[in-house]
Amino acid sequence: MLKLNHISKTFNAGTVNEKKALSDISLHLKKGEFVTVIGSNGAGKSTLLNAISGSFGIDSGSIELDGKDITHTKDFVRAASIGRLFQNPMQGTAPAMSIEDNLFLASGRSGWLGRISERDRKDFREMLAVLGMGLEDRMKSPVGLLSGGQRQALSLLMATYHTPKLLLLDEHTAALDPAAAEKILELTEKIVSENRITCLMITHDMDSALHLGSRTIMMNGGKIIHDLSGAEREKATTGTLISLFKEETCGAVVSDRMLLS
Repeated sequence: MLKLNHISKTFNAGTVNEKKALSDISLHLKKGEFVTVIGSNGAGKSTLLNAISGSFGIDSGSIELDGKDITHTKDFVRAASIGRLFQNPMQGTAPAMSIEDNLFLASGRSGWLGRISERDRKDFREMLAVLGMGLEDRMKSPVGLLSGGQRQALSLLMATYHTPKLLLLDEHTAALDPAAAEKILELTEKIVSENRITCLMITHDMDSALHLGSRTIMMNGGKIIHDLSGAEREKATTGTLISLFKEETCGAVVSDRMLLS
């Protein structure tokens, strides 16, 4: 489904600010595979997702999605096949617009002459009711009035309104309180599983990294330094991840965010 073949990216090459953000990364994901991504700050996790979504061009290598080479495809074209959620709940929605208007945008039917029909409203109510947050009774409310958890739940619905080939989750629960984060993770797992969506999820929560999906990759210095799956992952603990990180990085200190998550 997703194939990254020896991709590399260096920012500000040839200057004092040169930063090798991705270094010869190869990664293959099967259809429906849910992979969690963990690593310290600056490891290259978000840069990896940005490269896949087309936020910038890579220096070398290639990116394939569902058998198609998208290495040089523009980001807005990739967006038709790739859904994405960000750490900040303020991203991914239009705050001044109502809940139903945001869902109408996600539906792709909100062209110049597009109008929300009663059928649309019925569909929106059914989708929102699944969240268990009462948003189906607030469809006229501006999204800017929602809590972070409610807004991130709406963003998740919008990103998967039309089942994407790939879903990228960039620490999408990091800014939420524990209860809201747990709810969003439950919804994420449900939607990804029911629709067999191929998913890459960045997290600093090592427990979530090991218990969500079926595979965990660890990054450091723009490289994938460990890839856990199967029995090895099933037996792994938070302590295992810390030990592996220190082993691969010659004793480097694990970031506070990883330890405290």
